[in-house]
Amino acid sequence: MSNNKKNILIGAASMALALTTSSSAFANSALIEKSPPRKPASDVIYRQAGVPVYPLVKKQGKQNVRVKDIPALDIGKEKEIAAQDLNIKIPPARDLSRLKPFSGAKSPDFIKINPELTRYFKAAEKAKTLTTPTTAQLPEVPLMQPFPVYSPVEPVDSVQNLVEIKPDEYKMIQALIFHDYHKKYTLAMALFVELMNNPQYKLQATYHYAATALSLRLYSEFRHKMIEVATTSKEEVLRKLAVESLVKNIQHLEISDIGKIDALVELHNINVSEYPAYSLKKAKFEMDRGNLGGVESSLSNILMTAPEYKEAVLLKAIFNYRQGELDAGIQELEAVWPTIEKNKKDSVRNLIALTLGRLYFQKGNYAQAYKNYLLVDKSSGQWLQSMVEQAWTQVLSGDNVGAAGNMFALHTNYFQKAYAPDTYIVRTVGYLNLCQYGDGVGVLADLKKKYNSIYNNIKSFQTRNTDSIKYYDLVKTWMKNTNAQEVDGLPRSFVVELARHPNYMAVQKQINNYEDENSRFNKITVDLIRDERLARLNMLKAKNALTAAKRKKASAEDVVAAEKLYLAVGAEHVIYAKGRESIRKMREAAVARLVNEKRELVTKAAGNLKSRYELFASTLEHLIDQNEVLSYEIYSGAGEHIRYQMAGGKAEDKETRRLAEEKGKASYQWKFKEEVWEDEIGHFRSSLKNVCPKDDSESVQTAEAAELESN
Repeated sequence: MSNNKKNILIGAASMALALTTSSSAFANSALIEKSPPRKPASDVIYRQAGVPVYPLVKKQGKQNVRVKDIPALDIGKEKEIAAQDLNIKIPPARDLSRLKPFSGAKSPDFIKINPELTRYFKAAEKAKTLTTPTTAQLPEVPLMQPFPVYSPVEPVDSVQNLVEIKPDEYKMIQALIFHDYHKKYTLAMALFVELMNNPQYKLQATYHYAATALSLRLYSEFRHKMIEVATTSKEEVLRKLAVESLVKNIQHLEISDIGKIDALVELHNINVSEYPAYSLKKAKFEMDRGNLGGVESSLSNILMTAPEYKEAVLLKAIFNYRQGELDAGIQELEAVWPTIEKNKKDSVRNLIALTLGRLYFQKGNYAQAYKNYLLVDKSSGQWLQSMVEQAWTQVLSGDNVGAAGNMFALHTNYFQKAYAPDTYIVRTVGYLNLCQYGDGVGVLADLKKKYNSIYNNIKSFQTRNTDSIKYYDLVKTWMKNTNAQEVDGLPRSFVVELARHPNYMAVQKQINNYEDENSRFNKITVDLIRDERLARLNMLKAKNALTAAKRKKASAEDVVAAEKLYLAVGAEHVIYAKGRESIRKMREAAVARLVNEKRELVTKAAGNLKSRYELFASTLEHLIDQNEVLSYEIYSGAGEHIRYQMAGGKAEDKETRRLAEEKGKASYQWKFKEEVWEDEIGHFRSSLKNVCPKDDSESVQTAEAAELESN
């Protein structure tokens, strides 16, 4: 390399280095810090994801109140930067005078052709042999063909089948046409039943049979057959289709079925967020197993826009309660409440109201618990229980007048058919706290009068019937005649309360579904007989029409159309005739399975009823035992009260806490006046006043001092 070229490269490298250094300096000094950063306030709360939150419930005094106005959160401040003017020093230009100029070559002159020379050309002369050929022979190369050589294949005289469709394949196609296009599910089911006898098509036919059973509302048969395909099929495509069908129709599966298909759902990577009903049922399955992590994971797949979201929030609140996180459960239920508040007949809505009341009760916020207990609709099966729990909130908060008034309303003729012995205990405690000892004794006498005989009958039935099926027969006997006031010595109110629990109602609903499915199978058989007769009649009409067309020498097109119709209705008649026998056998197998599963369900329901019966018996026994304890408390308190008055003390009427007025200015309460209005239930106040001394300790001291003075 010449020295000149070296000098040029060195200069270029120096300039690039200078520019790089200048750019680096610019990057380091172009921005300045305008204000330093500031950390967030120390009291800001963050979620696990790093999002700041603000508690919606705060404690004021001894109560937790809901925050209405959320202030701006101090989450800190980032540092501010600004640009500044820079004096960029550009390096001086280098001296390039020493470089020698490049010497370039001169272009050749343009050649001009004389036009006279191109006017004409002489013809070429005959070729001359310049050399003599040698004795060596050159290889011969054949000429290239302009098109490839075509070698035709001689045709074969006999006809050959390229693809042979088997009769069972035709039958499968025919069954799918009946199911998908004509919606003739009984015909499709008959063909699928026949194909299930062929080992080659068994699982495929079973899959379509299950889909047909779903269309005919044979939900148990759909569940049983589709799970069979999903768990036994070796074809991945067919197995995935079966699993997807089960997930889409999860409402027809039992909670225990989740254990059979959940692994398959994960195996085939099915997006369960698109099926919130599946996630909800899986959460219940995990709840029964005690797997709280699985519950939380399943509920997280349910979006807020899904219809199942409200029930998912309820389950999550129960999950948080088991975790000891009461505030989290309350916050989630309060957030979803405005969206469901108006639908008062919704069972989930009423369960959420009851759960909110219990959560607030656990936190000691009795005013808020009282408010939520009142939100349970009177049509709900949990309403009477919510009224009792509401009265306990009034007792614990000091509103004994309200508690006694509401329980007194439940002891009127309006509720004479209700089984609620604990209401007498609540009312007695209210009177005891009001120092109305005489009324307390009267309530205990009413409890003993009404429920002593009921308790004796409960124990007698329990002694005579040790088998759990007897308890199921008890409820079943009442359901056959719901107007009966007594069943086997037990009052109607007790039997109704016994059968009201979800543990029994859920199982009984499934038993009823099995009964309905058995009836639908019978209807399918009857429909097949009717359709077979109708198909036979249509076949005879089509045959007569074809004969008439041939006799009248109709056009070829009309004859062909009449013949096609005759063949179609004839084939349909044959399918009906054969299908009746096929479905009869399938029905016998299905009914046998339903009978076995129903027997298991009845055993389960009977066990639940017996356990609940024993709980009722022990609870009532405990309440009757409490009768003696409360009687002692009443007589002891009455003696102290009389002693206080005999010593000169005065018992003045005084108002107690009004819990109902703490829930808003729009609240009302009525004094009970021998009449019950539906809208007033839960808002009554007793006409009895609190006549207890101002302070118990002062009362005792005053009584003792008065007694000493008199002595």
